[in-house]
Amino acid sequence: MSTLLQQAERIKLARVLGCDASDLGALAACEESELRAARAVASNALFGRHRGLFAKLASATRLLPTGLSAQFTQKFIGPTLSGRVASEMEPKQALALADKLPVPFLASVCLSLDPGRSGPIIRAMPAARVVDVAKELQRNGEHIVMAQFADALSDAVVAAVMDAIDAPSDLLRIGFYIESKTRLETIIAGMDDERLGQALVAAQAESLWPQALAMVDGTSDTLRGRMANLIAAQSEDVIRGAFSAAQQQALWPMMADAVMLMSPDSRQRIASVLEDANAEWKEALQSALSAQGASDELIAELAA
Repeated sequence: MSTLLQQAERIKLARVLGCDASDLGALAACEESELRAARAVASNALFGRHRGLFAKLASATRLLPTGLSAQFTQKFIGPTLSGRVASEMEPKQALALADKLPVPFLASVCLSLDPGRSGPIIRAMPAARVVDVAKELQRNGEHIVMAQFADALSDAVVAAVMDAIDAPSDLLRIGFYIESKTRLETIIAGMDDERLGQALVAAQAESLWPQALAMVDGTSDTLRGRMANLIAAQSEDVIRGAFSAAQQQALWPMMADAVMLMSPDSRQRIASVLEDANAEWKEALQSALSAQGASDELIAELAA
């Protein structure tokens, strides 16, 4: 799990610095918390250095009619700088300007927009506009950006965005990058078992089991138990895919956690799949269960 979260933080830090994750040098070896702290420092430094310029540009846009301001923004400021300038705008001004800007441009603005500094603007944005921008970000594969906005939006708007995402695999990719487990629980709680089951099938089809398992790690027993029972309810191919990923990615501790939270019927289903599966999987799962303090009775269920 820590390796996966480190990978996510490396990607997010590289995005802030405008480089590839492979260019981070010694920073790439830092722990997840250290990478997150470095990202905050880098963001503050980049914003603080040019804050005077951002404020002047924000003032300049107020001097023009909204339509002309939108043209000026697209032609001379550009999406990257606009993301920084937005934090110096009043919400009313920013919303009026955003209404005149095309959705693809707004999606590009989001790549450099700091949700923490621009929270009032983001929360005041009409839900329909947010959904349109989210769809554009989804088409562009900007899952990290979508995840970063999850905490800044209301529950109702987040639910509308999730409903608009038609690819189950994208739900996994976005969820993996959401830092707030509380917000993640709220999002998943709003989805029915059918949709979450589709996401698990997508995890198998697109090799996203590490993201699926790491996404719910650290959430409540209730949520992890629900996801665990949904894994057991899938086809044998999907369950075997989860075992295979656990073996290849050293994810047995998370699989063991899932098994411990399953209902008795779900554990019986897992045991039946393991009966004809790779012997190494059974041994690895039993070892992980023992390491996490599972009872002898539970371990015996899977050994039968």
